[in-house]
Amino acid sequence: MSQETVFDFIKDPTKENFLKSRELIITNPDYDPYSDDLEIMEKLFEDKEYDKLNYYVNINVLLSPRAHFIKYFSLKQIGDTKASEGVMFICHNILSCIEKTGDGTMENPYIVIRISDENDFLQLHLRKKYTQQRLVQHEGKYLDVLTLEDGSELHFDITDAYQRAAFSFKKRNEQSESQEEQPKKKKWWNFNKN
Repeated sequence: MSQETVFDFIKDPTKENFLKSRELIITNPDYDPYSDDLEIMEKLFEDKEYDKLNYYVNINVLLSPRAHFIKYFSLKQIGDTKASEGVMFICHNILSCIEKTGDGTMENPYIVIRISDENDFLQLHLRKKYTQQRLVQHEGKYLDVLTLEDGSELHFDITDAYQRAAFSFKKRNEQSESQEEQPKKKKWWNFNKN
């Protein structure tokens, strides 16, 4: 999969094209909706490591509005106006395509890739903040319900992120358990050897 393929929706920013690009992300084995990539990018920006930041790319940030927003400021810092405008164009298209995935109701929630996309969508696109967040199940889907400052609610479909996180958590636990068992066996063998 190439970056060009993921960004195909930019040429024709329809809901369908965006969801195809999204599918490339969520079906990738390296997809982790809770990765620390955004924190890494923010740290690179704080440390003024703009070159590292501008080339920081992986599956988990390709369609993250915040990742592109951070890169926009990084590119501005090094004076690359053309590239910064291109990155901001991608950021705006991602946000506008998230809006096209639904209307924020329980029946027609917005669809996101990362949980952080919810806050990005609210702050960068709608210019709103939320005061409360809760998880609900509705018709086989997992939805994040964000209560806004005015009391209204927006719903985000996080089914894929939730299921991937549960899968990753189970996998990490299994790996951790198998690593814990190995030292115990060694210690037991060493203890009996003496």
